[in-house]
Amino acid sequence: MLYRITSEADYLRADLFHRETAEESREFFCAVAEAMQRRRCSSALISVHASSPLFTVERSGFFAEFAILDSDPERKIALVADNDELDYSHEYFALLAQHQGMNVRHFRSETVALDWLRPGGPGMAQDVHGQHTHS
Repeated sequence: MLYRITSEADYLRADLFHRETAEESREFFCAVAEAMQRRRCSSALISVHASSPLFTVERSGFFAEFAILDSDPERKIALVADNDELDYSHEYFALLAQHQGMNVRHFRSETVALDWLRPGGPGMAQDVHGQHTHS
């Protein structure tokens, strides 16, 4: 596993490569959540590359790690996948996160994800299936 976290103008960018296990996901999500808190970023683009799909949300640490962040209503997390199977797992993560009150969406296009993250960007984003979701 390899990851890179960088600060962009309006968001935190987190790229993850070759993640295979839930434990690796936990390490990555912890690093992203800590970077968001430390850098006071309210938006994050999480782009996952060449990794196995993951459906064990609790074991991945996604909710536990992002729970350290305050309940900022402007906080947005965009998940971008580089293949269909990974996108299905991101769709599942986003659905569960939304049920917990988190503003998380999944995308196949980084451009569309960045439009959704942009302050003052569109209030609606098209998901990968062309359906509209409210932000």
